[in-house]
Amino acid sequence: ARWVSKRLAILVVGLACPRQPSNSPWRSEPAAMHPYRIFTLAEANSAVLGVATLTTRAQGRIEEVRREYRGDEPETTERLQDEMRSILTDWQDAVLKLGGEPKGLFTVDFRSPDPNVLWCWTAGESEISHRHFTWESFKDRCSLGKGERTWPSLN
Repeated sequence: ARWVSKRLAILVVGLACPRQPSNSPWRSEPAAMHPYRIFTLAEANSAVLGVATLTTRAQGRIEEVRREYRGDEPETTERLQDEMRSILTDWQDAVLKLGGEPKGLFTVDFRSPDPNVLWCWTAGESEISHRHFTWESFKDRCSLGKGERTWPSLN
């Protein structure tokens, strides 16, 4: 059972690669079909409500598929991969339609009014509480202190 859980975790992470090319089987539409919006912090937090709902649904569907997974038969593994890919692609496309940028497994960035800054959200967070520069990644994100809740300014 532990081996199956570890294998499933590797599969899910492997399927959640962000920024796939437009001809990738991950995308049903080219990235250009979903231009990224610019969000104030308040707007990003409003969008997070929708993203969090989408994320909870996708996580629930993944859990259902995980419970159904039995054995190592090639047909079962292929079906599992197809179902996981479908769940994650649907989530990614829905986030793109909301103007967010999927960055990994249930992690989303939103462009801020400052062209160098991204608001950063991940599953389990109730609101945007972190940011990072566009050239940085999730591991570089910084917490927004109470005095920084409106940072950056609206330029």
